[in-house]
Amino acid sequence: MASPTASVGGTTSRVLLLVSRRRTTACSGRRYAPPLMLSVRQQRSMRYSFSAEFLKVLPPDTTFGNAWESLCFELLAAEDGREGLQRLCAPDGGIDILRHPTRTAFQCKSDERGALGSLSTPESIKSLKAAAISRSTVRWGCYTYATNANYTGSAVKSILAEAEVLDLASDKIEFLGPEHWDALCSRYFDQIKDRFDFRGTVTEAQVVDAFRKARYFDNYVAKFEDVISKGNLTLKIKNNWTPVELEIPFAPDLTVENCVDAVQELLGVSLKWTNFADLGTSSGPSISLTVDRRGQTFKQTIGDVQAANPGRDLEFWITLVWKDETQSDGTAHDVVCRRMNLSFLTLARSAFSQSQRREHTLRRAEEMVQQMIWASARKLKNRE
Repeated sequence: MASPTASVGGTTSRVLLLVSRRRTTACSGRRYAPPLMLSVRQQRSMRYSFSAEFLKVLPPDTTFGNAWESLCFELLAAEDGREGLQRLCAPDGGIDILRHPTRTAFQCKSDERGALGSLSTPESIKSLKAAAISRSTVRWGCYTYATNANYTGSAVKSILAEAEVLDLASDKIEFLGPEHWDALCSRYFDQIKDRFDFRGTVTEAQVVDAFRKARYFDNYVAKFEDVISKGNLTLKIKNNWTPVELEIPFAPDLTVENCVDAVQELLGVSLKWTNFADLGTSSGPSISLTVDRRGQTFKQTIGDVQAANPGRDLEFWITLVWKDETQSDGTAHDVVCRRMNLSFLTLARSAFSQSQRREHTLRRAEEMVQQMIWASARKLKNRE
């Protein structure tokens, strides 16, 4: 980042923005939150995206729906074994996968966007009706929707209302959304990793644009553009919250700080505090570049980091910070959620202990950060 210098007029305000955009401090390769911090979370769980940008359609599958069904089958087989697990062919009678020992019928529903509320309620009810008709021959006991997105509350009510009409007990209807498949992907990733492509290829122009968004001075941006074009270096950078891997053109003489700034913009990670008014808490990320979870100092050049760690992965490391109070410069969480199509239940601060408020706050914050990354990764994929 360019060092701020005294100036006049509009330039002065620009320098102030350059300074104030970072509310954390560079120290030993990490940006730490202010001293009032009560706790941090470095990583709880990896979150996957089951949208068409990342889930591959592999032969013999020909559609995204087939690919989602195949992924579900492989994860179920990894979890409980293949014995007694059967994939049904069309016409499937409203059942895609059947586990005979437990008499569990799975109906795999998906949407290419993988977004909340994107699944078709009428189609889901149609499958349930077909399964009810075939129950006399298939003899299933529990009917499970295996979905790459969550149903809305009204959709769940409609499905359960139809189950009642069909004389099916509501406790025999199960909904396994993306959280369930997230956990299985984390557990058995080596067995299903070939079904995904989480790489995001970045162009030189996109890296240069990232520096502009990071509010570098124009003369620095021009200098960076020149050295990148001559650098003949491509960095592969992972992160600790999603399996997204960026491939970005860079230059050995640019610093760790330059790399962190560019990746932050490319992944869409905001350093702003988010206020959770219902809990009376706030959260924000602290970022760094690590090798084997060791923070690299911001003034090191990327060339020096690679020379000291040959063949090691570079990782954009995000630590979530929380405070048991809201921030005057924080953004209301409902504003952020509307942008991301997220929704959280309204809670009451007085109903929870400090440790419980911490858990709720960090859980929300990690979902928001992961959504930021996935949204940016989709944009990168769609530009390829």
